[in-house]
Amino acid sequence: MISKRAFIKPENDNYSRLADYIAAADHEGEKLLYRWCAGCLGGEDYAEGIAEILDTQAMNTRTSKSKTYHLIVSFRPEDEARLTPEVLRAMEEHFAAALDLSEHQRHCGIHKNTGNLHLHVAYNLIHPERLTMREPFRDFRKRDRLCRELEKEYGLHIDNGREQRRDALPLGEKAAALEAHSGQESFESYARRQPLVEALEHAGNWQELHQAFAIFGMEIKPHGNGLVAKDRHGKQAVKASAVDRSLSLKKLEARFGLYQPPAGLDQVQEQRRYQAEPLHRSPERGNLYAEYRRGIDERKARLQAVKEREDAALAAIRAQWAAKRREIERMGLAKKNRRNLLTLARKHEAEAIALATAQPEREAVRRDIPFTSWNGFLQHKAEQGNETALAILRSQKEAVAEEQEPVQEKDWSQHGREQFTGNAARKADFAARERAALETDGISGKGKNHLLAVLRMERLAAEEKRTGQQAGIITGFRHKVDHKGVVVFTLPGGGVIRDQGKELFFSARDEAARAVAKLYARMKWGKNLHIEGNKIARLERGLEKEQIREQRQHIGL
Repeated sequence: MISKRAFIKPENDNYSRLADYIAAADHEGEKLLYRWCAGCLGGEDYAEGIAEILDTQAMNTRTSKSKTYHLIVSFRPEDEARLTPEVLRAMEEHFAAALDLSEHQRHCGIHKNTGNLHLHVAYNLIHPERLTMREPFRDFRKRDRLCRELEKEYGLHIDNGREQRRDALPLGEKAAALEAHSGQESFESYARRQPLVEALEHAGNWQELHQAFAIFGMEIKPHGNGLVAKDRHGKQAVKASAVDRSLSLKKLEARFGLYQPPAGLDQVQEQRRYQAEPLHRSPERGNLYAEYRRGIDERKARLQAVKEREDAALAAIRAQWAAKRREIERMGLAKKNRRNLLTLARKHEAEAIALATAQPEREAVRRDIPFTSWNGFLQHKAEQGNETALAILRSQKEAVAEEQEPVQEKDWSQHGREQFTGNAARKADFAARERAALETDGISGKGKNHLLAVLRMERLAAEEKRTGQQAGIITGFRHKVDHKGVVVFTLPGGGVIRDQGKELFFSARDEAARAVAKLYARMKWGKNLHIEGNKIARLERGLEKEQIREQRQHIGL
């Protein structure tokens, strides 16, 4: 399990809106499983609890910070069977105690719109009796420690936390979130990849350190009470000590003296710069990445052109009404009449500005090019039926695992041939499976542009219609592809099936989802299946016939 705090800026702090989101889950594909509130005088009345918290927050007029704490706890799919409503409520109470918010009001909900069950909690940071503000200090450490304790207490799978990564600096929450959702390298990861520590060892003064940073398209400069490493060609920045502890202001000033700004960096020859490269290491990504870059460049150019036209139109409107206001000022009118005319002129100007905004043009660009990140592009292509895009989405986790393995001796003379053969085999496999899917009866013409995973579910729906058995359990299903390449199916009855490629997960307490998942798994892998909890996988080769027979009996095949 992993926890994080979704930070809320004071100007965006709206407890009612957050609580409604937790309860209604209005986003497309979102599904609310449970909801409750705690610490409120109205008991379990959700709406009354929201009104009570808004009144409580309004009575604290001293703080200028956000009065709401948004906690998100995400669980592994294989742990879903253990996560009963009672367990989840008990876990939330543990988090409230760890954050010293047990006496505070809160609204909670369990969502299942992604590949992972996740808990949302909105805490009111204003104490309901004392009306004082409670801001949890270094809460990330408390939450991380509690996650490890709860995993052991409830028998959940253990995730790596800060304690396990003590030797290496953990990636910051914002950088980790960026990489998870965009599939592109964060600036923090880029900065850590560069040999800055080695450059520091050879630097004799501040200027030589500045030059070393400039070689990699970065600069180091003061910010607040410390230093930041910043992209020279963009706005991205990260705390210097987060790149490496030896780059802290205290350690650098102890070595080089007081900070000195750079001089003459224009003469430094840059070797590389931050480009937000994809994290996926799949060899098939080349053509798709080029298409993605073309799409992003076109999107930026079209939106920039719209902005320039809009700016010109708005400038003309403002100049026109400024001239009319000057004309009114010169009129020999009574003061009250002149003020009324000026007010009316400003209202006409505001209306003209509102009508001149180019929102429809922007919406047209966003419809034509709906992605803004590499992951978003891969999801878009996968939704259109591109199996290569789906394979690349799923390659990130495997690539990281491969990079962590020790380097083996390799015959590099065969490297190019192996890569070519592997690519050809993959493409041939995709083509064969797509051809087989297109030859299937009972699939709509539109459906044949879908992924093979969706085609399997459509075949099950067509079979359901043909036989007339269990009508409505599959027919009308919805699907989407998430940023990890998981194909998420939502059945009409609310059950969810998640195809992760090598594993299949289904709603733990939904018998319809269990039955459909077994049919889907048989269509994908055949009869040799292994089921454990709410997970289905293909039996590994080499198992004895008796073991296979036992597994089939266990899953009722």
